[in-house]
Amino acid sequence: MAGDQVDLLNSAFNTFRDASSKLEQQYALLERKIEDLNTEIAEKNRVMERTRRLAAMGEMAAKIAHEIRNPLGSMAIFATLLERELAHEPEKMKLAGHITKGIKTLDNLLSNMLLFASSPAARRRPVDIKEVIEDSILLARGREKEGVRIRCSHEGRTALMGDAVLLRQLFLNLLLNALDAIEEGGTIGISTAAPDDSLEIEVKDTGRGIDRAHLDRIFDPFFSTKERGTGLGLAIVSAIVSAHGGSIEAKSKPGRGTAFMISLPINPVNNVC
Repeated sequence: MAGDQVDLLNSAFNTFRDASSKLEQQYALLERKIEDLNTEIAEKNRVMERTRRLAAMGEMAAKIAHEIRNPLGSMAIFATLLERELAHEPEKMKLAGHITKGIKTLDNLLSNMLLFASSPAARRRPVDIKEVIEDSILLARGREKEGVRIRCSHEGRTALMGDAVLLRQLFLNLLLNALDAIEEGGTIGISTAAPDDSLEIEVKDTGRGIDRAHLDRIFDPFFSTKERGTGLGLAIVSAIVSAHGGSIEAKSKPGRGTAFMISLPINPVNNVC
């Protein structure tokens, strides 16, 4: 009888020990889950705070950009008139050209700031991407480097439903980015093809390339490897591609150049304004 009681007590003790062990495990698991939730909440709070700050910065940037753009437009007109007046004085005309170049740089910066602040939505209409690219090349004039060649090739159809204004800004940003990275005598290639229901576009240069450590962050707002870069150019490019329901990928080899591959739907079903 005494042995049965001992066995019963041992069994009860073992059961209690197993239950206690399981409770400890469950408690430890619960602690880990609570810690993970706290980390997740803290991260979401950081994201919300960052979003709030970016929204405030965007609103402020938009107001500043509008205020600057009016006098900048007048400066552009006067600079153009000055260049015409100095047509027979090459050295002075060159100086006036620097003014025009600076104005174009500021205007592009303001355009990027306004687009960033407004989160661009595509107003889609029939667009010929070939004409959009040609317009972007014209807008980049004055900022090219000596001996740099821009080559374009188009295979198949070049028409799609898109926002010409946004697409023009997209290619202008990519061109300026390439021109900044490229040395004299380099090449920028722009090619398009339409294999299926999408338009595939490649913009590549023979510039200095992008370090692999930075490649994953180049589309982040305010991230820049340039000493005086704003970090908005490629962020705007990514936003415009997304607004068209497309995708973009970058490949680069330091010292050998960078290529941006863009895919845009030709006939989007939704979001046609």
